Amino acid sequence: MTPVDAATRTPLTEQEPLPTGKTMGSSRCELSRVIWRSNENMFGSGKGTLVLELVDDVAWASAARHSDGHAVTVSVEDMTFFAPVWAGDIVTAYAQVEGTGRTSMEIGVHVSARRCHGPSEPEPVAEAHLVFVAVDDDGAPRPVRPVHPETDAEYARHRAVAIRRAHRRALASALAEVALPTPR
Repeated sequence: MTPVDAATRTPLTEQEPLPTGKTMGSSRCELSRVIWRSNENMFGSGKGTLVLELVDDVAWASAARHSDGHAVTVSVEDMTFFAPVWAGDIVTAYAQVEGTGRTSMEIGVHVSARRCHGPSEPEPVAEAHLVFVAVDDDGAPRPVRPVHPETDAEYARHRAVAIRRAHRRALASALAEVALPTPR
């Protein structure tokens, strides 16, 4: 899709209004994988890119569930690793939509590892926040339903979305003042 094609798309204001919103819990998804020896990096721990791929996959599933269709990754807002993963670990990522815009969804992902050797309780290993946009069959953005928190923890995550959004806007504004050169 080129910028020229954008003019032929139906503007968002002319599309059908969406029904009422959905709960955060209705978008919840989880995805697991085993870390194999072939997934180790040169230091013996699991490659971080494997965890990042798992995070993106489960975040997409959550976005698709919430938006009732396809969605694309716009950004990985942050990715924090708390602990390494090792061969033999079962790594599980849990995702849910924590906030919505008109066409965008902010997804929170929590990653834990059930260690091959050691305690049977899962250990938190990473956390990430991603932004997805719902798209139609032509790749044009389409509206999404609002998301509604139900528990105290969900309300806290929903408020954190507003803080991250304000931070992104402030950062974009500050970087615009610097007038960074365009990459080649």
